[in-house]
Amino acid sequence: MPDFTPGQRWAYHTRPGEEDSTLLILRREALGDLPVLHIQLQGLRLRNPFTASGLQTDLGHMPISEEAVQQSVTDLLEQNATPSDDGGGYEEWRAAYERGEAGVFTLPVAQVVQALEDAVNAPTPADTFSKSNRK
Repeated sequence: MPDFTPGQRWAYHTRPGEEDSTLLILRREALGDLPVLHIQLQGLRLRNPFTASGLQTDLGHMPISEEAVQQSVTDLLEQNATPSDDGGGYEEWRAAYERGEAGVFTLPVAQVVQALEDAVNAPTPADTFSKSNRK
């Protein structure tokens, strides 16, 4: 079982087409009995209609159980890597967590990425309504 520490960059079981994506450990903490890692992903190909290119390549902050990361990682690539700015992601998550409005992912990383892509690309009720009236 790996000993995860901030600054470690890992290869992980990715989605097809994202084999060069890496996982960077930002911080480690315990939430009650649950060991949690805060990670950053780089090298993604996540479809996101809210970006200018329609493609998101990085995820600045993701809270995830240590067990899920253990199931995901394959090779330690680097120690003492410098993360890119998470855009205040940890602080926003932490405030929402303390209000009871945020949690921690427990699925393997590739499944979380897929779930995020599915959610951000899901049609809204307005989209569904407008498409059904275009006959």
